[in-house]
Amino acid sequence: MPLRKTPTVFYIAPDYDKPSWGIGILYHHVDMLRAGGFDALIVHNKAPFRLEWLDMDVPIRYLDQGIRPRKRDIIVVPEISAGRHGLLKMRCRHFVFVQGSYLMLAKLDAFSRYDTLGYERAMTIMPHIQRIIEKHYGLPAAIIPPFVAPYFFIAPGDLHHQSRRRQIVIYPKPGSQDDHDILGKLLKHHLESLPGWELVELSGYSHRETAALLQESSFFVSLNTREAFNTSVPEAMAAGCIPICYEAFGGQDYLRDGENACVFPNNYIYPLIEKLLELIDQYDTIQDDLIRMRENAFETASHYTQGNTREALLAFFEAAIR
Repeated sequence: MPLRKTPTVFYIAPDYDKPSWGIGILYHHVDMLRAGGFDALIVHNKAPFRLEWLDMDVPIRYLDQGIRPRKRDIIVVPEISAGRHGLLKMRCRHFVFVQGSYLMLAKLDAFSRYDTLGYERAMTIMPHIQRIIEKHYGLPAAIIPPFVAPYFFIAPGDLHHQSRRRQIVIYPKPGSQDDHDILGKLLKHHLESLPGWELVELSGYSHRETAALLQESSFFVSLNTREAFNTSVPEAMAAGCIPICYEAFGGQDYLRDGENACVFPNNYIYPLIEKLLELIDQYDTIQDDLIRMRENAFETASHYTQGNTREALLAFFEAAIR
């Protein structure tokens, strides 16, 4: 679609090249906006930074080479960069995009409302963050839901298959090292007497390799306590791999303990381990329950599609420039 004569939309992105779906979402927003006729691009800090893990062809500019937004143009700033004075001084419209509520004050010297910093509009990904922004940060916030990459979704009929590998995938997220050590030691000890079960750490896999791994595995364990959407959990749901996880920040919005996942308060490591061991020990006799949970989880993940993201994103920007 040819680009319309609209304001240019600059999406600020961190120079961080480890797989991060939060950064991936920034790129996908730009791609969706361009497909919808908007002039949009990514802005990194220093040339010639490029993401190696995400294969997307979107235009990129660099702050160290200078960008000159016009008054009508829009800069979309992630919450981690909301207090950057160089961005705030640019004479254009400023929108803030909040994907994680625990980062909202991370780079601010003191508590600051977004409206007093000069932001005009806010976007977020989840209802609980919308409430936080509107109650504490001075702006109405539109929900632009995230999405699960389509290659994670298995065919719905495969949810009923009982031939999954007896494999447990663990995501060693930074910040959960103590819990991860406890889990690893207890689980490895327990599995010594259960031949046929394998433990796989999710490290060094590409995004598509992760999808293939989850699609063949029985359980996915996430010890992440900080994320809002915690993307790896709905990715496992889409793949038919049952999540066993903490609620983190945003689980209240989509996790239902015993229905679409096994969910625990943050750092309840021993109850989480005991539940996992129970599922392993009873695996052959609870297949009907596991199938039901896979179906519920798949239905939850199915709400987070590219189409829903695109629809909300384009509606937001259409209203912003009207």
